[in-house]
Amino acid sequence: MSDSNDTSSIDEKKGQESSSGSVESYVSKVLGFLYSIIVIFIIILLYFSSSSLILFVCKLAQANILPTEPNCAPYTTTQPNISPSPIQTNIFTTFTDPEMSMKLEIPYDDYNSKNKIIDMFREYKDKSSSNFLANYFISITESLMQFDYSMINTIMNFFNNSPEAVIIGLGPILVSFLICLGVLFNGLYFIYLWFYNMYWFFKTNTNVSGEGKPEWEDVTFWSPLNWCLAVGLVILFIFVFFFGLPFISFIPFATIFYCILSCLSYKGKINGKSVMSFSLIKDVLKHYKLSFVIIMSIFVVILAFSNLGAIPGVFSILTVALIYWGVIGIDIFNPVKETNLSQSVSYNQATKKCPAVFHKKHGFLYNLIFGQKGGNITSELKKIGKNLHK
Repeated sequence: MSDSNDTSSIDEKKGQESSSGSVESYVSKVLGFLYSIIVIFIIILLYFSSSSLILFVCKLAQANILPTEPNCAPYTTTQPNISPSPIQTNIFTTFTDPEMSMKLEIPYDDYNSKNKIIDMFREYKDKSSSNFLANYFISITESLMQFDYSMINTIMNFFNNSPEAVIIGLGPILVSFLICLGVLFNGLYFIYLWFYNMYWFFKTNTNVSGEGKPEWEDVTFWSPLNWCLAVGLVILFIFVFFFGLPFISFIPFATIFYCILSCLSYKGKINGKSVMSFSLIKDVLKHYKLSFVIIMSIFVVILAFSNLGAIPGVFSILTVALIYWGVIGIDIFNPVKETNLSQSVSYNQATKKCPAVFHKKHGFLYNLIFGQKGGNITSELKKIGKNLHK
C-alpha cells in the first residue's frame, strides 16, 4: 500500500514538473519571438534608412555639385558653371500617368560649395611656405578624392534614372557591392598616384619672402645636391611603399569613406522646406510606410510559425488580415496621402563646365633623370657657359 502511494506521489510530482517545464518552454519561445521581432524591426528600419540616404545622394548626383573637377572649386578658386542651378529633381514619385512627384533642390550655394579638407589643402598649396613633400601627399589625397567624387557622381546619377521604388528596395544591396569595388579601384589608383606624384620630389619652392604664393622651380641634375636629395627621396618612398603598405593603405580607405560621408552633409529643399540626408529618413518612412508594414507583417507571420507553432502562426495571419481589411481599427496599412505633388520633371543631370587647364608633366623615369623640365639641357649649358666666361 505504501509503495502504491509513493508511486502516485512521484508521478504527480513528475506531472507538475513537466507542466512547469512546458510553461517555461512556451514563455521562452514567446520571449524569443518578441526578441526576433525587435531585431527584424531594427534591421528593416536600418535598411530603409540607408535607402533614404542613397536616394538623397542620387538626387545630389543629378544636381552635379560634387567636387568632381580638378580645375574648379574647391580644388582651385575658380567657380564652376552649373546649369541649371539649382536643378529640380523628382522625389516621392507616384505610379500614376502622368507621373507626379515632389521636387527636391540641392543648390550650389555657400554651404554646399565648401569642403573642409579640400579647402584646407588649397589654402596650404597657396602659402608662400608651401613644402614639396606636403604637396606630394596632398596631390595623392586630392586626386583620390576627385576620383571618388567622380565615381560617386557617375554611379549615383545612373541609379537616379531607375524607378524610385527600385532605389529604395535594392539600393543598399547594390551600393554595398559597389563600395567594395570602389575600395579595390581606390587602392589600385593609390598605388599609381604614389609613384606618379614623385615628380614633387624634383620641385623646390624659391619663395623666401614669406608673402604671396609659392614659386616652384624644377630640380635637375645640374643642381647636384638637390637632385641627389630628390633621387634619395624616390628610393626611400619606394621602400616605404613596399615595406609600409599595411600602414599607408589607410589613405585610400579613409579617402573613399570620407567622400561617402561628406555626400550626406549637403543641404537641400523639398517644396521650399530645408532638408538634409538624415532628415529625409522620416519622410521616406512616411511615404513608404505601406512597404515597410507589409515587409514587417510577412516577417511577423514567418516568426510566429517558426517560433510558436502552427496555431499562433495561423492566428497571426488572421490578425494581419483583419487589420488590413479594417476590422481591427489600426490604420497601419493605409498609405500616406500625398500632397504638394506636381508633374515629374526631367531626370537629366545638370551640366558643369570648368576652364581647361593643361599642366605638362613628365613621367616618373624622366623626372628621375632630368627633373620636371630637366630636358631643357641647352639652356642649362648656356647658363654654365656664361658663368665660365665671367
